[in-house]
Amino acid sequence: MRPPAILRGAWRKRRYWKWLIHDERSNPFHPGWGERLRAWRKGFLSRNYRWFGLDGRDASDYLSDRVRYLGTSSINEPYANVLDDKLLFHEVFRRHDGLLPDAYALLRKGQVIPLSAEGVASVDAVLDLLAVERRLILKPTTGGGGAGVTVLERCADGRFSVGGEPRSRDETREFLATRREQIVEQYVECAAYARAIYPGASNTIRVLTVWEEETEQAFLPYAIHRFGTRRSNGVDNFARGGVAAWIDVETGTMGPVVSMGPDGRPAYSRVHPETGAAVEGVIVPHWARLAERMVALAADYPFIPYVGWDLVITDAGMRIFEGNSFTGAEVFQLQRPLLAHPRLRRFYQRRGVIP
Repeated sequence: MRPPAILRGAWRKRRYWKWLIHDERSNPFHPGWGERLRAWRKGFLSRNYRWFGLDGRDASDYLSDRVRYLGTSSINEPYANVLDDKLLFHEVFRRHDGLLPDAYALLRKGQVIPLSAEGVASVDAVLDLLAVERRLILKPTTGGGGAGVTVLERCADGRFSVGGEPRSRDETREFLATRREQIVEQYVECAAYARAIYPGASNTIRVLTVWEEETEQAFLPYAIHRFGTRRSNGVDNFARGGVAAWIDVETGTMGPVVSMGPDGRPAYSRVHPETGAAVEGVIVPHWARLAERMVALAADYPFIPYVGWDLVITDAGMRIFEGNSFTGAEVFQLQRPLLAHPRLRRFYQRRGVIP
């Protein structure tokens, strides 16, 4: 029997309070108690309070961490699991031909469960698939921020690489056999423009889409482009050491690259910090078509009205990796606070997220 909605809501808020407290405790910059208290009074994690430079500044246009954790986390209920569970996401959205990367198998406590016509049904079959694909992605069925995402690679000498670490076949087999609830997925190569900026990652785009119940229309208010670094080990998540650039959603033009500075404040550059390739001013290819398609996709799923999509532009088109119900707000707000967007502010108000 399904528990009453009031109990489900209380359990959910308790869970997000725990996450909020955990994330505050994990701040690597160890601010003093004065700074922490000033951040908490405004509803922010001390990390993001410093990140946004809010000391002594008006924060009314920023979506606070307290609101994000306790308010936005319920927007997509009761269908948030369509996004939170990556296996369920794949099953729901696979009806769109060519939209998703191929998912080959589910690793589950020593089991290998086939998900495609390739019939990948054993650890050895995964390793044999690497001989053809050269790279594969292991992705947890739940979680975010790039946690647990691993790049598997078949090296030129016949050995293997797991998250950038060389492994023998037996070591790789043992690693795969111990995974809990992870999807073996096709590694998608990004288009030439993104490879020129950083060749060692998929270099994804996070797009925020919103569906308005009042107008029965979807819109795309924010987007960022993420790039890998040596520190991020084959992925591009900002939390794993990647960098990001804001995208002008009207033109597809990228702004400067932002990275986490050594003191916890943003560091900006016109170029990728490792490759030196220009980023600011680069226009994302076929941006207008991409934005139009994402708005149309959001309109097809009005029961999940608030989605942070992770996608990659390839030389042949576009692939969507996943959708995020509890999408991060930090990098979006470095360029423009979320509540400074009038239409998005009204959406949050109508959903009861903010007054």
